[in-house]
Amino acid sequence: MKGMKKIGITGTIGAGKSLASSLLRERGHDVLDADSQVHELYRNCKELRAELSAAFGQECLTEEGVNRKFFAGLIFGDANARKRLEGIVYPYLTQAVRDFFDGNSGDTASAKPRFLEAAILSRVPEIVGMLDEIWVVDAPEATRLQRLIARGMDAEDAKRRILDQAGVCDIALFPGKNLRTIENKEGIQNLEQQLDSLLAE
Repeated sequence: MKGMKKIGITGTIGAGKSLASSLLRERGHDVLDADSQVHELYRNCKELRAELSAAFGQECLTEEGVNRKFFAGLIFGDANARKRLEGIVYPYLTQAVRDFFDGNSGDTASAKPRFLEAAILSRVPEIVGMLDEIWVVDAPEATRLQRLIARGMDAEDAKRRILDQAGVCDIALFPGKNLRTIENKEGIQNLEQQLDSLLAE
């Protein structure tokens, strides 16, 4: 009997990966949200907070985590700063993901697949290496922009974020991985049908 499958759920901003993840949770699957995990590390991991303070100054931290405005202004204007930040954060995230996949490994339900939701998997090859499959949630750019604006995001900010993530889900970035594409442009019922079909396999 094969062990538990480790599956990544990814997709650019506005594609609907979080919706897909919520539907998987409704179906009884464990899903780790990488973004939420990072913010938990920002709040609670003393070692990470110390490294961030040493690299960027105490002003980058708050009691609740990090100063988002500080980092937003920094990384959107300086690609090297983003790489420095990722170089500090990603090892902690990688360990958290490893712990998630290894958790309850002796449980009788361990054969059920576990999912990791992450926007930019391609930037963390160590995590990609853990995965058996990657499910890419996709939608046309115009649809994604419309969704972001409907959430209350400024149109120019939404366009900038879409541009920043351009190409991060390219198939070429995941060599040797079994990739499945989930089209999320025709409503939730169609999305559910695609997920149920993949789960049935």
